[in-house]
Amino acid sequence: MPAKPVALAALLIAPVLPFAPAAQAGSADPTADCYAAASTEAERAACIGLSSTQCRKRLRSPQVTDLAMCMNEEISWWRARLKTAEEAMHTRAAERDKPYEKQIAAGAARMTDDLDKMIAAWNSWEQMRCNFDSMFYRSSPKRMVNAQECHLRETAKQVILLETSAAR
Repeated sequence: MPAKPVALAALLIAPVLPFAPAAQAGSADPTADCYAAASTEAERAACIGLSSTQCRKRLRSPQVTDLAMCMNEEISWWRARLKTAEEAMHTRAAERDKPYEKQIAAGAARMTDDLDKMIAAWNSWEQMRCNFDSMFYRSSPKRMVNAQECHLRETAKQVILLETSAAR
C-alpha cells in the first residue's frame, strides 16, 4: 500500500519522465504529425494534446495514473522540442545583439541575457502555475491528471512562443 502514494508523488514531482505505453509502440504521433503540417501559431496550438487524447482513448478502464502517463508521453515530446526551441532562440538573440555591440559594451542589455532570465523565470513559473492548478484537486487522484494537463499545455505554449520568436 505505501508504494502507491510514492508512485503518485513521483509522477507529480517529475512530470517529464519518458513513458511509452506498449499500445503506443509503432503508432503514428498525432501531435507531431499535426505540428509538422501547421504553419501558423493557431494551427500549432490546435495540436496540443492530440497524442495524449489518442492514448487515453485506447485505454479500456483507465486509472488516473494511466491518464497521467498518456500525457507524460506527449509532455516529453514537447520538452524535447522546448530544448531545441530555446537553442534556436538563443542563436537568434545572439544575431539580434550583434548590431548593438557598441551599446552593449557601454552597458546596454543583451537580448541573450534577457532570454536566459526569461527562460529561468518561465521554468519556475510553470512549476508554480501547475502546482497551483493542481491544488484545486488536493486529496484527489484528479490532482495528478490536472498537473499533467497543465505541464502539457504550458510547455507547448512556450515551445510555440520560442519557435515563433526565433523565426522572426
